[in-house]
Amino acid sequence: MHHTAEYGIAAHWKYKMGDGSAAVRDGDEDKFAWVRRLLESQQESDAQDFFHNLKIDMFADEVFVFSPKGDVINLPAGATPIDFAYSIHSDVGNHMVGASVNGRIVTYDYVLQNGDIVEIRTSKSAPGPSRDWLNTAKSGSARTKIKQWFKKERREENVMRGREMLEQELRRLSVPMDDYANEELILPIVKRLSFTCMDDMYAAIGYGGLTSTRAANRIKDELSRIARPDRRTAIEKMSDAAERREQQAFKERKAVHGILVDGLDNCLIKFSRCCTPVPGDDIIGFITRGQGVSIHRKDCENYLNRRHTPEEDARWIGVSWASQITDSYVTTLTIVSRDRAGLVMDIATMLNAINAKVRSLAARDYQGTALVSVTLEVKSLGDLKYIMGRLNNISGVTSVERNGK
Repeated sequence: MHHTAEYGIAAHWKYKMGDGSAAVRDGDEDKFAWVRRLLESQQESDAQDFFHNLKIDMFADEVFVFSPKGDVINLPAGATPIDFAYSIHSDVGNHMVGASVNGRIVTYDYVLQNGDIVEIRTSKSAPGPSRDWLNTAKSGSARTKIKQWFKKERREENVMRGREMLEQELRRLSVPMDDYANEELILPIVKRLSFTCMDDMYAAIGYGGLTSTRAANRIKDELSRIARPDRRTAIEKMSDAAERREQQAFKERKAVHGILVDGLDNCLIKFSRCCTPVPGDDIIGFITRGQGVSIHRKDCENYLNRRHTPEEDARWIGVSWASQITDSYVTTLTIVSRDRAGLVMDIATMLNAINAKVRSLAARDYQGTALVSVTLEVKSLGDLKYIMGRLNNISGVTSVERNGK
């Protein structure tokens, strides 16, 4: 401790302030800006990320680069244009669309060298940072600002991503999903993790403020300590669990392309092109001649117009989605917008930014109105609604509708 006090961080501070200084002079607060950055990083990171940032920002070698105006910016060794952009301002980083070093265009993962002149290109229509930037950025402050952007701008995406990550981790830890689905058991645990509701916890996991491993381990520990008053004997529970597993296995054997057909097993399944259902939709089956069972949404125009016709009434059959679905499903959206330049490019850029799997995209003009048809693959109705919400936010778009309504 004495050696550290004499020659360690304290001595470094004294050297920074200069000999004979009794107090911090005017302007000296800029010399300790890294302290403020560490405090900001602590507010948005868990303990492991904070200590990682601490080691990088305090003890790493530095690289000195120049802005186009000649300002000197010091960054950690190995820093990239992403670190440079966020060191200038959060808005510069969030709206960055490209970078050049010494007049030459470079990639985002380019490693800056001492003396480089770095210029950042920005655009108001930039889609924002990518999650890959968290792995590319070297400074803790840049990573923190990226997480802050995801926390503020991508809440719906964070909730979906966080839910998937947490449920995957809970299954890995063999946590009973029946207990996890019981809100009376889970909500008190969520509040002990300092969140007001499940979506807040999912969002924190999605943007990186909380790791799914930590949350899953805490939930598992808390559930193991809870003794419910209506808990039955171990033999009864084991019997019920075995019965549920048997029923689940039976259902999964019958599922074809994620569909369970009432009273039929391993029959041919096809999804109707008129309404393109996806998991989460209310669905109904129609027994075709020689092509198995055709799956329709219950709000499909064909189903609503034909369900009560005498010759077809007996051919409608009950169907449902299986509990475990891994397939992707093709559906089509129609986007109605004011016709303007760059509309198709904005739609394509947004779909690429959220990693949507696009099968086709076509556009046409109709009396000053642009009609854009997008066929894509989704895993659930929740994913589809999120994509439709993002499309609705594009400038000029007046409506986004699914085909078949």
